[in-house]
Amino acid sequence: MITRRDASSITADAENQLLAARGLTPADLIAAGTEARVYALGHDRVLKVYADPDQLGALGTIADLYRRFDRTSVPFALPDIQNIEQHGPLLAVTETRLPGTPMGEALDLTDPTTEHTYLGAVRDFTGLRLSTPLDRRMLLAPDPAHRNEDWNAFLLRLLLHKLPKVLTHLRHDVPAVDRTTDLLTARLARPYDGPEGVIHGDLYPDNILVADGHISGIIDFGTFTLLGDPLYDLAGACAYYRMYDDDRVEVRNRLLAAAAQELPADRRDDLADYLHTIALLSCDLYPEQDKHIRDTGHCQWAANVLNTPTDWRDR
Repeated sequence: MITRRDASSITADAENQLLAARGLTPADLIAAGTEARVYALGHDRVLKVYADPDQLGALGTIADLYRRFDRTSVPFALPDIQNIEQHGPLLAVTETRLPGTPMGEALDLTDPTTEHTYLGAVRDFTGLRLSTPLDRRMLLAPDPAHRNEDWNAFLLRLLLHKLPKVLTHLRHDVPAVDRTTDLLTARLARPYDGPEGVIHGDLYPDNILVADGHISGIIDFGTFTLLGDPLYDLAGACAYYRMYDDDRVEVRNRLLAAAAQELPADRRDDLADYLHTIALLSCDLYPEQDKHIRDTGHCQWAANVLNTPTDWRDR
């Protein structure tokens, strides 16, 4: 379950005091998201206001990750945190202002050209590397007992922790879930010897910026960011695109088939494994009031992913 104090917890008095200290007014507001309110600081910087001072350590970790990016390894801009300060009950974070608007606002997501642009951006992102390494797999929840852990061993450990909590629920809607998880855990028991890179973990159109019809930046690293096989992001991005639309299965399979075309057979299998892993690990993360977890939108999405054949591997 994802829990944090969101931007709705920001009180007017605390926010106005912070704005006055920074020489800003409410008129400088340019965006209001779930986690933060964003103000313009001139043309090249923004001030993000968070309600939860407990995020100070996490934001510092994210800032450290940003400093380690090899920015020459991708053809677009990436975030940069310049300063983090606590101001009363709020956090004030100064970041470089990236050009562009979210893809979902800038382009028609139902246009095949946009799908092609999206998939190209995700492929480009899978080339992101660090200039100096980090000895962890999960950015914001490193386990000191598992430093420098094998990538497959890391995913297997997460799955074995998650499955007892969700299998009972999933068995009602995914008849083959036990077979799927048995095959998956057997494959993840093998050592990993593939590429290592940055995994955004939440790549979908709102986190991809577009300017003048071209991809200009990737934003919002953090909660789901990992370090491991970049192909994991490709699987997730294909699954998250228009994930709640009526034609989501067709869209997902079309993107996965396009992604698989450039992969050898063993990597196509990895892509399918990561797709199922993402569904299993995330199926219970978004509870909804007065709903059993099985009836929540995200759990139903995960069940749909697990029930859909992966015949795109053979196209």
